[in-house]
Amino acid sequence: MIMKKIYLLAGAIIASSSLFAQRLANTPMVAAAKSTNSVSVKGNSLVPMKAEGDLVWSNNFGTASDWVHVSGPNQTPGAVGQWQILNAVPATLVSQGFNATIQSASGPSFGFIDSDGAGAGKVQDAYLEYTGTINLSTLAPGTPLYLEFTEYYRHYQEENFVEVSVDGGTTWTTYQVNPVSEVPVNTNSLVPEFQIVNITSANAAGSATVKVRFHYVGTYDWFWGVDDIKITEAYQNDGKMVRSIMTSDPSNSQGCDYYMIPDNQIADFPGHEFITIAENMGAATQTNFKVRAIEPVSGYNELSAAGVTYGNSLASGVADTFKITTPFNPAASATPYNVTISVDLGLTDANSANDTTSFRGIKVGGTEFARDNNVMSGGITSFGGTGNEIIGWFNYMNIFATYSVGSVKTYIPQTQAAGFTTDDVYASIEQYNGTTFDEVFVTPTYSVTSADFGKWLSLSSDVTDLEPGLYRVVFHRSENGANTLRIGMAQACPEGTVGGIKQSDLTTIGLADPNALMIRLSPISYLGTNEIDADPFGLNVYPNPANDQANVTFSLVNDAAVVVTVTDLAGKVVYTSNEGSNAAGTHSLTINTSSFSNGVYMVNFSANNEVSTQKLVIRK
Repeated sequence: MIMKKIYLLAGAIIASSSLFAQRLANTPMVAAAKSTNSVSVKGNSLVPMKAEGDLVWSNNFGTASDWVHVSGPNQTPGAVGQWQILNAVPATLVSQGFNATIQSASGPSFGFIDSDGAGAGKVQDAYLEYTGTINLSTLAPGTPLYLEFTEYYRHYQEENFVEVSVDGGTTWTTYQVNPVSEVPVNTNSLVPEFQIVNITSANAAGSATVKVRFHYVGTYDWFWGVDDIKITEAYQNDGKMVRSIMTSDPSNSQGCDYYMIPDNQIADFPGHEFITIAENMGAATQTNFKVRAIEPVSGYNELSAAGVTYGNSLASGVADTFKITTPFNPAASATPYNVTISVDLGLTDANSANDTTSFRGIKVGGTEFARDNNVMSGGITSFGGTGNEIIGWFNYMNIFATYSVGSVKTYIPQTQAAGFTTDDVYASIEQYNGTTFDEVFVTPTYSVTSADFGKWLSLSSDVTDLEPGLYRVVFHRSENGANTLRIGMAQACPEGTVGGIKQSDLTTIGLADPNALMIRLSPISYLGTNEIDADPFGLNVYPNPANDQANVTFSLVNDAAVVVTVTDLAGKVVYTSNEGSNAAGTHSLTINTSSFSNGVYMVNFSANNEVSTQKLVIRK
């Protein structure tokens, strides 16, 4: 996993002014968002429009002169940090663990900008502009249109936009993609990822002088690659899932999400609710727009109330917030629960592949209490900001029934800062008394070395009973210094449920658009690390979406028997392959998906009594 130091810059943190503020209502809406949906078409073409979903125009970067870098007013002069047409991702990024190609359908050429390679102090205000004009004069004015493309990125604090001109480049309509509200800091895209932007508001249909361009704004951030650019006619009925959070009764608790709920918390746990932003991507106004949550094993199946702002009626291009307030609170089970949230239009959605998101691997029962989903998305360092301020990072956690804690477990990523030698750390637990937080549990200092990388670190003290209430579970560095130990971050989580404590004055800060920290409570008291990796198999499923077949790559640390199953969103097993014993190392296999219907599936990989899951979209 690739990580970059998180500096405490304006806009990256927020003051913790209220512990119990509303979490997601009134979240800003954008014109387009992350998507895993595309139609793969190679080459340049201009074809008559026939029906919704039809291709109007496409370009696959096969002719490099079709595109040109244009510097914006803030671009640092010089060749570094400009858009390029490449056949491979720069070696400096590949050496950090990124893919050598963006795995687009057409390959090999693609547009690419490398902010990381430009280095510190270099500003990117960079456009990748189509040099020609696109003739859409055969389309009736007002015809709803999508701009679609394949992309590959890692995000830090950069911004991505697509822009459309209908007057040959004199004026432009701008659409933001991959905003931080949907792509948190230090997040990778899928490989590849597919983006759809509803560009109907640009009024391109009927114009003979349409142009498109991509705009990257950043400074020593990461990168963005794009390929297989298409304009298609928008579907009439197309709901899109933008973002969802899982929250435990925010009216009566801190509203945290929990992925490991121990036995002694089950009876008093209030259950999870779901808050979702969904968008009408289609051309038609939807008059019964809702979202639905399904967990097939428990039988949970709930429909949301009307949208917070617009009710059930959403015009084209409009998004709203939807809440499912019937708690998801299942019984203890040896099998993790998987909740799928889907757009429900009350009629057939023409493009079901962008309808869903899921909360997978919710474990009910056992002894450990955790908020992370055990899938590392990035890392955060406890050292940064002006004057190299030391930050102790924490998860808020509600204790619902008395819990006896013996240790705090924290995941230490394999990838750390160059030259790292050792770092002294400790953990504490602080209870909210109605005004401030009182320390009720603290561990001795432990010296982290490279032997602890890629493992869970347990920091222990005397077993202590935590009474019901709100707590902060904190991971600290013990002193100032040059080392910058990173700890793991997992899924995006409700704002206001993760924060930091500045060591200099003990003031509290909160992360905007946070990810849950991989910090857990355990009743067992011991010191050191154990050999449990986050998402240990390096599972990759591609192409995604797939048509007639999907490839699966995975890595094994030890020899293991491997079983691969594919389930639909109702939990029905549609494919099983017992791969037998596989030797340690990297392997691949092929899944024949020719008989699969269009839609979303889950690829479940099992080895060494562990399961890793990835979403697979079938689009034919």
